[in-house]
Amino acid sequence: MDKNRSELFGQFSYDDSLTYEELLVLEKSLMAEIREILLQAGAVHLDFTPMGDALMCQCAFESHQLEIYRDLAEATARHLPHGVNGRLLCLDKNLAVQHLYWIMRGQWQEEEKILPQLAPDGAEVYHVSVEETTDAAL
Repeated sequence: MDKNRSELFGQFSYDDSLTYEELLVLEKSLMAEIREILLQAGAVHLDFTPMGDALMCQCAFESHQLEIYRDLAEATARHLPHGVNGRLLCLDKNLAVQHLYWIMRGQWQEEEKILPQLAPDGAEVYHVSVEETTDAAL
């Protein structure tokens, strides 16, 4: 059984003013710094994906704890180099709530979104044909 109840997705975008050589050096140190921050917070299953103009990351936590995510945002803002902006999406696996963070050097912002159980009014409805099945097939 999966004991990790929360997922974190991160994107760190590089400023256009960085040269390719500067970006490569910065990305290597950024990845090491973010990895250390996440590990100290208890993250597991860390995955980093360089995308050219951005660095993507993903990891898991045992539970969805707002204090941990705020500590991550604060530590990242403290260590984020010039020319890099970050975003974090922290999602509770029960799909009840998500926390979004926008991070710049020396500052961060947070937004909580409660995820509804039912589709909101006005959401587009798409219809599909369904196959007839017996209860045994389910």
